[in-house]
Amino acid sequence: MPAGARRVSGLCTGLKILNMTIDAKALREILAFVADAVELEESRLNALDAAIGDGDHGITVRLGFHAVRKARSSQPQSEEISAVLGQTGKAFMGATGGAIGIIFGRILMCGQKALAGREALGVQELKCWLAAMESTVAAVGKAKPGDKTILDALHAANLALSSRTFDPDDVVGAFRVARDAAESGARDTANMLCKVGRASKLGAQVLGHPDPGAVMFSIVMDAFYRWLEEHESPEGAPGH
Repeated sequence: MPAGARRVSGLCTGLKILNMTIDAKALREILAFVADAVELEESRLNALDAAIGDGDHGITVRLGFHAVRKARSSQPQSEEISAVLGQTGKAFMGATGGAIGIIFGRILMCGQKALAGREALGVQELKCWLAAMESTVAAVGKAKPGDKTILDALHAANLALSSRTFDPDDVVGAFRVARDAAESGARDTANMLCKVGRASKLGAQVLGHPDPGAVMFSIVMDAFYRWLEEHESPEGAPGH
């Protein structure tokens, strides 16, 4: 861990901390917070999906994140972050159906290989994870940027981080950049035609409607950032 960095532990919930990386226990807490944030958006995600799909996107991800929250309580407390991501990805995928269940499950699960052996999630680990996410989703979904899928928000976040330099332990700043880029990428999908999946048959009817998967990914990035921001102390303040 870089000199001066402090690891976020689940034991620090409610405290303010500075220069953080995220250990396995804190990651489980963050994923539970993400689950709450996504579930609150169920109706909006269903409405977005109804415009270009089956209208059940919010339902699907709610079921997936309910499984993620449930899996949290059964995970050993000493595991590495890679194991947390692998197990929660399997839980998400096992509880859902359809393309988004597989794709978002793989988004989590790909972190198991990409972050193997890492004790905590810092800036470099986030960059590795996002890069793994993009390559995984592109392969699984047979999509590329511009196809109006979750990949558009993910690609924007990955590109924004890979093109910038951060202090090694500034994971809050890195997630803020990723969140902002993901939100912009999700908004941009409203101007795209669907190139893959059943919605590709709708042609210009999809214009004006952002992709629900891209919006969901931006919600996930926002929830990660908000949890970290709430646990960050003012510059110069003591940590633990």
